[in-house]
Amino acid sequence: MRIWTFALALGLAVSCTAPAADAPLTFSVQALSLDAKGSEVTFIAHTKSETWTVEPSESWIHVTPTSGSGTVNVKVSASPNPREEERSGSLNFSMPGAFNGIMALPLTQAAGDGSEGPNGPDGPGGEATAVVTTLAASEVTAYSAILNASFSGLSTVNPPQNVIFRWGEAEDHLTQEIAAEESVSSSEGSYFATLSELSGKTQYYFQASLDAWDETAGAYRTVSGKVLSFTTRQNAVYTGTIDWPELPQLDYTHYTEGGNYYIDNNNPALYYTHHWTNEKTAASGSAYQRNYTVCWHSQYKCPVWVAAPRHSWYNGGSGRSSYSHNPDMPREVQYTSTSGSGTYNRGHMLGSAERTRSSAINKQVFYVTNIAPQHATYFNTGGGGWNKLEDWVDKKVCSDTLYIVIGCYFDDFTDGYGNHAEPSKIPSFMGTSNVQCPTMMYYALLRTKNGNSNKAVKDCRADELMCAAFVRAHAAGTKGQEVTAKEMMTITDLEKLTGFTFFANVPNAPKDSITPSDWGL
Repeated sequence: MRIWTFALALGLAVSCTAPAADAPLTFSVQALSLDAKGSEVTFIAHTKSETWTVEPSESWIHVTPTSGSGTVNVKVSASPNPREEERSGSLNFSMPGAFNGIMALPLTQAAGDGSEGPNGPDGPGGEATAVVTTLAASEVTAYSAILNASFSGLSTVNPPQNVIFRWGEAEDHLTQEIAAEESVSSSEGSYFATLSELSGKTQYYFQASLDAWDETAGAYRTVSGKVLSFTTRQNAVYTGTIDWPELPQLDYTHYTEGGNYYIDNNNPALYYTHHWTNEKTAASGSAYQRNYTVCWHSQYKCPVWVAAPRHSWYNGGSGRSSYSHNPDMPREVQYTSTSGSGTYNRGHMLGSAERTRSSAINKQVFYVTNIAPQHATYFNTGGGGWNKLEDWVDKKVCSDTLYIVIGCYFDDFTDGYGNHAEPSKIPSFMGTSNVQCPTMMYYALLRTKNGNSNKAVKDCRADELMCAAFVRAHAAGTKGQEVTAKEMMTITDLEKLTGFTFFANVPNAPKDSITPSDWGL
């Protein structure tokens, strides 16, 4: 966990000191201190353009807004402290793609006088005062989110009624309701509800509410928390499954007679082709050894991913081939020309040096559908950002096969170093106009930890395997950057980002976690 700190005191005029050069998110305070009543204070959160989200570590901490970008005034308050001792928590900031883990801003609240403790007015000896707190949404995807709330001071004799969340797309127009997924019967605790079928990249507002028994009035009254908001993720552009190391079993609906490509039924712009070597091995039995599979975007005119095995078996002395069109895919969906052009180099997804066993094998990696536009100055040149990552991956090839997926991403993206890229079109590339430029490129890697186990990955236990994604923004700041843990991402998070499922036929692949030391970082 890394905390960016700025030595300014609350209550003074706020002015940001200069942040660390690689800090993607900065605050105008080093820590927060609230009084016993939990009175509201304000600080500044700043990013260049990325969007952050924040979630309190404790239910008694309240923050608004719960997401933002640029320079934002963040308001923080707390429920009154019922204890005769100081209590502490934190505001946990996250910013997908910009850094690994959580950026925590510590918070303390002064001790109370005990008057609102177990024997005070809110305890069993006095009149209960109901409080409902709307908490930050969690597990937000492009299509769903979990709404959260806490409560205290409820009657233990007359349980609450109508325990709900109101929600909608406007802060002052919460026209929809969803009930809590579990019944509420205690005097204090929490509840939640799951929203589904939401729209991607949309801001939603929500408010926790319940009807609490009022002993004085002898009736129920409605108690509500603050209105909070969350923004769903970008809808996944692509669907399908990358099923290496076995032959991918994607959701095909069309096999073209006389051709060797498939079209994704969920996204007709996606074309898939399998390329095979002209050799057989003991491992492949009667089948030809695979070379690679490519997913090509016919509208973007750019590869989406290439999945391939890396092993010394593919090495030899064939030399480089000439660029050519892919004979297994319709000519009209490919680049018009095989010649390079302008500011962008012809960047191999699966590299030529990785397929030199024979001329026939090398020729396939020079198909234009294995080529992505990569900036010639800072990304695909001597010391370029992509070259640095490629060289590092080369060192991870082992006696056991290293399975790789090399991919392109096309939406807004900020990597772990703070490098940012936005969607753009390339006016002319390989004779084609309006080619979509990748904003990020990644490697998804899977191999055995031992590297020399002589076991198939699908037969390994989870503790025998390691897998991770390494992502880099297609941006100038990557030039010369050595590989560090900052660019690591779990395979699960990459799946959420891209909409694909990776290594689906390796049931024990540890896709939910990353261990930098496994990769020498």
